[in-house]
Amino acid sequence: MAETMADEIRAKEAAAGEIIATAKAEGARMIASARTAGEQAVKEAKQKSHRSFRDQVKDAEREAEALAVKTVEAGREETERFYAGKKPKTAEVADWLLKEVMSTYGN
Repeated sequence: MAETMADEIRAKEAAAGEIIATAKAEGARMIASARTAGEQAVKEAKQKSHRSFRDQVKDAEREAEALAVKTVEAGREETERFYAGKKPKTAEVADWLLKEVMSTYGN
């Protein structure tokens, strides 16, 4: 009976060893799978963040372009108003300047 008991103990130990080895292998597979899933999630988050940032930059560029067009147009209109306001005085100033030069330097 002692021999049978020892054989049974050895058999149980061997079975337990196989269970432990299987559990370790399964644990390693689970860890590798979790690591892969985590890396994939990080990669996707980075890509999503990059896309979001790129879209925000594009939106900001569009807004800046629209504002620049409005600013240039407003400046052009202001310049035209200034020019139109000063244009009538040009002939008067030219006549005065001609008189001054002629009176200073003669004919």
